[in-house]
This record gives sequence, structure tokens and C-alpha cells, in this order.
Amino acid sequence: MKSLSKIVKALRMRLAGHLLRQTEDRSASVAMNWIPEDGKRPKQRPQKTWCMVFTEDLQGFGVTRRGAKKIANDCQRWKNLVARCSNGNWRN
Repeated sequence: MKSLSKIVKALRMRLAGHLLRQTEDRSASVAMNWIPEDGKRPKQRPQKTWCMVFTEDLQGFGVTRRGAKKIANDCQRWKNLVARCSNGNWRN
């Protein structure tokens, strides 16, 4: 049985692939790249944004955000990356 963390990471990567393939003017893409105005989140909010966690996931694969966008445009390569994630084949 897969661990919950592997399942969540794989689902996060699948969603990210959809978001990376969208145009930059779509609201989901804008939200993915959102940074708080003062650089901090309000009190009692998680300090990490979804984008920060996604970037950490990519670093585990040795991929940059720009590289992820290129990979996501090739659906088969992105599916292979997600499969590696769900199998636990990353560095973190």
C-alpha cells in the first residue's frame, strides 16, 4: 500500500501539470504564482504556500520551475515524472 504522502505528492504533481499547461492569464495560473504583498502570510496561516511546496517537490526531482513548464507541455514526460513521484523515486 502506498503511503499517504506519496499519494498527496502525486496528486499535487498531476494538478500542477494541468496548471502549467494553461496560459498565464488564467486565474488558476495567476493564483499558482501568487506571492503575498509583504512576503509573509497572515498570522495563523501556514507559512508555506502551495507554490513553495510544489517548488520543493520539483527540487526533489532536480527540475526548475521553468523546466517543469517545458516538461508539462509534453504530457507523456509529465506522466512519467508523476509516476516517479508516486513510486517514491525522488531525492527528498
